Amino acid sequence: MGTHRSDATLSRRKFLGSGALIGAGGLAALTFTPTDRAFAANPRFSNLKPMRPAPQTFGGTVPTPPLASLVLNKAGYGPRPGDVDAFNALGGDDASRMAAWVDLQLNPTVADPELDNRMASYLGNGLEYDTINKSLTQLWSEHARFEGNDEYQARNRPRWQMERLIVLRALYSRWQFREVMNDFWFNHFNVTGDNFPAQSMLPHYDREIRSHIFGNFHDMLEANARTASMLYYLDNYRNSWPNPNENYAREVLELHTLGAIENYYGAIDPSAIGNNSQGQRAGYCEIDVFEFAKALTGWGVADGDDDAPDTGEFLFRSDRHYDEHGSDPIRVLDVTLSSDGGENDVTDILRYLADHYGTARFMAWKMCTRLVGDNPDQALVASTADQFYNRRNDSDQLKEVYRHILMSSQFQSTWGSKVKRPLENIFTAMRATDIDIDFRNDHNPSNQVFNRLDDTGHKPYDNETPTGFPDEKALWSGSGPLVTSWRTITYFLRRSGVESDGELEYFNLAEQANTQIPSTANRTPTLLVDMWMLRLRGYGYDSAIRNRMITYVSDRAGVGATQSLQDEMDTDNLANNSQYQEITYTLVGLILMSPDAIRR
Repeated sequence: MGTHRSDATLSRRKFLGSGALIGAGGLAALTFTPTDRAFAANPRFSNLKPMRPAPQTFGGTVPTPPLASLVLNKAGYGPRPGDVDAFNALGGDDASRMAAWVDLQLNPTVADPELDNRMASYLGNGLEYDTINKSLTQLWSEHARFEGNDEYQARNRPRWQMERLIVLRALYSRWQFREVMNDFWFNHFNVTGDNFPAQSMLPHYDREIRSHIFGNFHDMLEANARTASMLYYLDNYRNSWPNPNENYAREVLELHTLGAIENYYGAIDPSAIGNNSQGQRAGYCEIDVFEFAKALTGWGVADGDDDAPDTGEFLFRSDRHYDEHGSDPIRVLDVTLSSDGGENDVTDILRYLADHYGTARFMAWKMCTRLVGDNPDQALVASTADQFYNRRNDSDQLKEVYRHILMSSQFQSTWGSKVKRPLENIFTAMRATDIDIDFRNDHNPSNQVFNRLDDTGHKPYDNETPTGFPDEKALWSGSGPLVTSWRTITYFLRRSGVESDGELEYFNLAEQANTQIPSTANRTPTLLVDMWMLRLRGYGYDSAIRNRMITYVSDRAGVGATQSLQDEMDTDNLANNSQYQEITYTLVGLILMSPDAIRR
């Protein structure tokens, strides 16, 4: 990958956040015990206490869940109450239900009523979501270029709002697959949210990605290449001949199109690289990176430099562009540019890269890895690549590629090959408990949850590398990311029944339980556990986990497994500090933090 500017120092926050990348093995290396050599060899460590051991989790074998739960957890952020029933009502069998659900999710053409209603009161000037609909030029002039006493707040306000909007959309949008794929594509074209000008331009950057999610990959690629956020992030905004910057050129080849897994050949003569099955040169080498960087000279941003307007829009500066085409043509793989095409030098190359079968292979692998598993079936990858390549000129190319993956037997039968990353784990918990919150900036209940995301290593827009947040199971299965996400979940669970300004802060879980089990005689440990398992996950867990949870509730309540909790407590007392409420939210936490809850 190309180099990328970053802070010279590693802050404590970023070090703790990096636990998401350490994984189980790396975390074990950081977890000392009193018998470790470091303690024995150096007396300075003699009085230090060992770190706490990783939390123990329930064992047991977990079968593949019913299709509704599998789909809602893999192609969405998990079911809310009623979602499983709604899925099952789409048809008389799994095949018809799946086809109907996929058709709905791939065509998000109608309104998003709950999300829209929750946002409606916060869109006016000076309110919590007043920047998200601003145009590119408004964001640039009113935020990126703002100067004055409130400069930091003004420049970062769009980012802060977009961070909260990510959460709000995940919780309440009916178009769950769109939100999952928006996350996929943002990480594919990652920019860091606290860099200039991204912190001010994120609403525009997000719109550019969203507008192409179900469209054509080439259109998305070229639109992204013209954004101020990407041009600044990868240092192409000042790319000039005769000193081209290779950073963006390298990342387009390595990350955005061909990828470096199958298609990078290193520092060799291009003529030594053979052709692929489509008759195209099979991959790229170092010379292609430099040649592409030459083509990219002159691409930049209207930032007021050299008498240009200061609008933040894309600007091609012909006087900075490579000018020796005739004597030394630009050659990138099979593209030869022997005459100066201006900004079209780049668009010609981007079109070629988008249409390359190597790009189809790389993108098919990435999408199958995201949606199916870390080691996706090679036949599925190959057929997905063919779909991607054969539909390269279609306006709905990506939509039909998604359909191919979602309707595959591999997607519908693979379970547990992935784990939910911290943010996804938290979203699932919030959706499952039917949290009621207009998540937004400058709002204390929202901020109390959001501020805890910083420690998970998975805060929105906070990844500093061009690769975006990783997706592989092994990188998110360590104790670090699990514990930090569980702390956030535990925080809002313990607020069950708490009121602020006369309204519930988040939810009342004991009240939800009583709605499902209205008879006090039926509020037994067994029925309570079964109800919450079905409500939170859409299916029951294996008997070992179920029995342990029933035993926990029985012991806490002092009743038998089939005896009413009402015999020992008032189950109509819904206060936050009531024994019934505490048992309820602790049980919910055990279910949400069990091994199966983070599988997808």
